[in-house]
Amino acid sequence: MVEPAYVTIAEAYARRIRAGELQPGSQLPSYTEIASEHGVSDIVVRKALGLLQSQGLIRSVRRRGVFVAESQDLALPAAELRSRSEPTFGNESNQATNQEALTAYTRALDDLREMQAKHHAEARRSFAEVNQGIAEINTLLRALIDKA
Repeated sequence: MVEPAYVTIAEAYARRIRAGELQPGSQLPSYTEIASEHGVSDIVVRKALGLLQSQGLIRSVRRRGVFVAESQDLALPAAELRSRSEPTFGNESNQATNQEALTAYTRALDDLREMQAKHHAEARRSFAEVNQGIAEINTLLRALIDKA
């Protein structure tokens, strides 16, 4: 099975960080530069950098950019990192797919709850209108009976 582009990009940056090619504190290229270099969209780059951030390899500083994390774990070999229960990029594709499915399910459930609340409110208004109509009919019937 072919890995998604964001996993491939994340793996490439992870290797460069762990090899010391990208030093702690150094700034990564912009989303646009990474996207252009790899021929992908900004969304793919965002997912790749999200994976790296979840691995603790990078940190994002608002309005300044993305930087290599200053962590002691960066010096550990990949095998030791895996032994610490760090998720691997090989599993990341499945994890991302599962997360996307869970997110879609949650959104659909939220949408259904919203629709249910809307329909419930409409039904309450309809019942209130019907009850008011019945009350008006009863009033008219009483008036007719009283005249008879």
